[in-house]
Parts: sequence; C-alpha cells; structure tokens
Amino acid sequence: MAVVTVLHPVVPVREREVEQRRPASPPEAVDAGEPSLFQAGQVRVTRERLLVGGRAWALRDVRQVDTVRRTPKLWPYLLAVGLGGAVGLPLLSWLSVTVTAMQGAYEVGLALTALGLFSSIAALLLVEEKHYLVLGLPGGTRRVFGSRDAQLIARLAGTVRQARPHA
Repeated sequence: MAVVTVLHPVVPVREREVEQRRPASPPEAVDAGEPSLFQAGQVRVTRERLLVGGRAWALRDVRQVDTVRRTPKLWPYLLAVGLGGAVGLPLLSWLSVTVTAMQGAYEVGLALTALGLFSSIAALLLVEEKHYLVLGLPGGTRRVFGSRDAQLIARLAGTVRQARPHA
C-alpha cells in the first residue's frame, strides 16, 4: 500500500486576495544565501525564516510553535447511510410491490438510494485527518501549513522550534 503525502499551504482568503494584487517574491530570491534546515515540497526552514509557498515568516517573531489535528465531520455520511437504510430501503420495498404505474419512480429511487449509500460508505472509508503547523505570532496565532502526513508536520514543528531564537 502506497502512502501519498499531499502538501497544502494554508492562507486565509483575504490574504490570498492581497497577494494576488501584489507580485510575490519567490522564496529563492529572498533567501539565496541561507542554508536549509528542513525542506519538503514548497516548505523550507532556514536559520532566519520559515518559507511556505510564496510567504515567509521571520523566526525571531515566532513566539510559539504548535501542531493541530483536525478530524473531518463524519455525521453527514453517517446520516446518509442511516437514512438510506432506515427510510430509503423500506420505501423502495413498498414501491416495488405497489401499482405498476410507479415503476419509473421505483427505478429512480433505487438508483438514488444505491448511489447515496455507496458514496457515503466510500467517503467514510476514505476520510483522513489533516494536521496543521500553527505559529504564535505578534498578531495572534496562525495556521501556516497543512498536510495529511502527521510525521511531516511533527518534523517541521520540531525544526522550527529548534531554529527559532530563544529570548
């Protein structure tokens, strides 16, 4: 079984709009002479800064480094499976033995119930937690990077903790 790591920078919507209006300086131009302590995809940690995508945070401004785990909401999928089993199947059973004029409704209902049940079960099987690197900055805490790979986030947080200057 292969493990796939998906890297997602986390930037609030209003910051994305501001970044689209001004040209972003590429990280290579910002830190051409700094050696990397950690690098994975678009994430890089040097002695002076953390770079994620086109954004950079000075490590001297970082007051706290945390990781957060977010579990997706499962209740919509469980509700769909429950309703499909408790309401959809008995309704389809009733439609199958009623008047033959309802045959079209039975076939449509059967297809929709099967689609809903199987897609909800598949979603429950494929759901994954997401982990975030959270920095405590002078303006408040901010989720700066997210991934489904917990070990990547833990290594990144450890590197940032070690690299930031201690007052």
